[in-house]
Amino acid sequence: MEDISVQYMGRTINSPIIAGSCGKTANVDSIKQIEDAGAGAVILKSLFEEQITQESNNVWGAHNAGEMMEAYNYLDLIRKAKQSVNIPVIASVNCISASEWLQFTQSIKSAGADGIELNMFIMPSSINISSDEVENVYENTIQTLKRAVGEFPISLKISPYSASLAKLCQKLSWMGISSLSIFNRFLQHDIDINTQSIKPANILSNETELYNTIRWSAILSKLINCNLTAGGGVHKPEDVIKLLLVGANAVQVASVLYEEGFSFITKANEFLKEWMQTNSYHRLSDFRGRLAIDRNSTASTFYRIQYMKYYAGIE
Repeated sequence: MEDISVQYMGRTINSPIIAGSCGKTANVDSIKQIEDAGAGAVILKSLFEEQITQESNNVWGAHNAGEMMEAYNYLDLIRKAKQSVNIPVIASVNCISASEWLQFTQSIKSAGADGIELNMFIMPSSINISSDEVENVYENTIQTLKRAVGEFPISLKISPYSASLAKLCQKLSWMGISSLSIFNRFLQHDIDINTQSIKPANILSNETELYNTIRWSAILSKLINCNLTAGGGVHKPEDVIKLLLVGANAVQVASVLYEEGFSFITKANEFLKEWMQTNSYHRLSDFRGRLAIDRNSTASTFYRIQYMKYYAGIE
């Protein structure tokens, strides 16, 4: 019997497939369906730093039930989800700084969450802020959060934009986080030339985004001192196997849940088990990381960005 269990955020989960933070993970009914479909864990829809800081005085100073704000409702979602499912329920905070919102993480912990994912991104758009200063924000936030929550599992979700991404990820992984998650996805913008206005674009991921995640999973999986969670562009069951092969411990899915529903999780689990049986693998550890940089001589091609005649297949 093929065993697809894996370690994630200090827990053994029954599947490497995790429902990533999105609108589908914002209510208990959907979370139940996610568990029934076979997900290993669920990451709740993100609460934004601004929501916490704006409402913190109201929530922490509340004297009656009528003052339930977004932050309080989030804690209620955690409690109800934990009462309803057995898979790990991970809170998520979208943040850009180490500010007073960090106090709220104690409430998240007390509400019963199994961990917290920090979805962090500092837009490198200011000429007055150096890359070292940007990286210091990540480090300071983790240090402050660790002091606030102790051994509470922390996952850090970051972007591919860094002056030295591999070095930064390795440094952050040694700061006591349980998982490094690559990569967060941003609101994309387009231009409507008829109205000459800005409009949102690419709400959901597309399959081409997977390739960058594959590359960096192969590079980072053996460099970091924590579990690696990979996601972005996962739209087929085969994509889950690809990310496991290059070293990911777990795979986040979100956009495909909108396109195919929660049944994708069931289908991907079944496909993974069938593929393992075909290749005589009994556990994920039998093949996970086989195509990571330090395990396979041909994996060095992941370092190459520019086209080669041989690799591109063109004259």
